[in-house]
Amino acid sequence: MNRARPGYHLFGGVPDFFLLGPGLTLLVGGLLGVLATAGRGDIATSIAFALTLLFVGPHYAATYRRAFTSLEILRAHPVVTLLVPILLGAVAVAAVGWPRSVGVVFFAAYVIWSGYHYSGQSLGLAMLYPLRQGARLSLAEKRLVAIPLYASWILSLLGLSRLEVAVRNPAYQLTRDALFRFPLPAWVFVAAAAGVVASLSSVALLAYRRRRLGTPLPRAVWYVVLAQVTWFLFGLSNPFFNIVLVPIFHGAQYLSITSWHQTRGKSAGLFALYALTVVVLGLAINPGLTLFARWFLGEGPVVAAAVLSFINLHHFLMDGRIWRLRDRRVAASFAAGALSPP
Repeated sequence: MNRARPGYHLFGGVPDFFLLGPGLTLLVGGLLGVLATAGRGDIATSIAFALTLLFVGPHYAATYRRAFTSLEILRAHPVVTLLVPILLGAVAVAAVGWPRSVGVVFFAAYVIWSGYHYSGQSLGLAMLYPLRQGARLSLAEKRLVAIPLYASWILSLLGLSRLEVAVRNPAYQLTRDALFRFPLPAWVFVAAAAGVVASLSSVALLAYRRRRLGTPLPRAVWYVVLAQVTWFLFGLSNPFFNIVLVPIFHGAQYLSITSWHQTRGKSAGLFALYALTVVVLGLAINPGLTLFARWFLGEGPVVAAAVLSFINLHHFLMDGRIWRLRDRRVAASFAAGALSPP
C-alpha cells in the first residue's frame, strides 16, 4: 500500500500535494468557509471538532508508538523518552499550584514553541524530497528553505496579540492574556506578512541555482513551504483558522509521514491496524489525559492548560530526537526505494 513510487514522491504527486502540501488546507478551509458564510457555523464547528479528534490526538500517539515500541529508540534516547516526562509532569503540577509564575512560563513555552515545531516539521518534510531525489540539501540550501518557514512562525506569534476570542485551548488563552495583551498597530502585521511573502524568494533562489546545476528542486518542496505559509498568513486574519484548523493540518501531515514510514510495503490490514492504534491511543492522550487530570487536580482552565502543555512539550522534544534526518538510519529509511525522477 505504501511502497515508494519511482521518483522522489512518497505517495505520488497528487497525494503528496493533498496530504503534505496545501491541498487539504484548501479543501477543508474552503468547505468550512462556505458553511460559515451560509450561516451553518454549527456544522463547520462540528466538522472541525471531528477532525481534531481524528488528527490532533493521534499525531501525538504516533510519536509515542514509535518511541515506546522500539528498544533501540529507548536505548538511544532514554532522557527524552523516560526522564523528561517525569520532569514535565512535576512542572505541570507546579503550574497548577502557581499559575501566575510557574504556569505562565510553562504555558508560554508550549504556545511559543508550537509554531517553531510546525516549522521544523515542514523543514524536515521539504528536505525529504531532495534526499529521495539523490541530491540532499546542503546546510546553506537548507537555510534557504527554512527562511519562509521560520518567518511565518514569527508572524504567527505576532498574531497572538490580535486574538479577541476564546482560543484553541486554555494554554493559548492564558498566554495571550499574560504576554500578548497589547494589540500591535495594523502596519506591523502588514509589514510582517509582506516580509513572509518576500521570504519565498529564498526558495526561488534555491530552485534557480539547482536548475543551473542540472538538479531541479522537486516541486513538492514548494508544496510543503506553501502549505505552512498559507496557514499562518490566512490565520493572521482568521483566528478560527489559526487556532483550530492549523493544528489539524499539521497533524494530518505528521500522520501521513509516520504512516508511510511505519507501514510502507506492508499489507492494507497492517496499515488499518496502525491507523486504529494511533486513533485509539490518541483519544486516550487527548482528551483522555485532560479528563484524568481533572479527576485528581480539579476543574478549571489552568488544569487543562497544564495537561496540554505537558503533552505538547514532551511531543516536541521527542519528535525532535527520533525523527532527525541527521540520524543516518532515519535518513536511509526515507531514502529507501526512491529513484531519480524521469
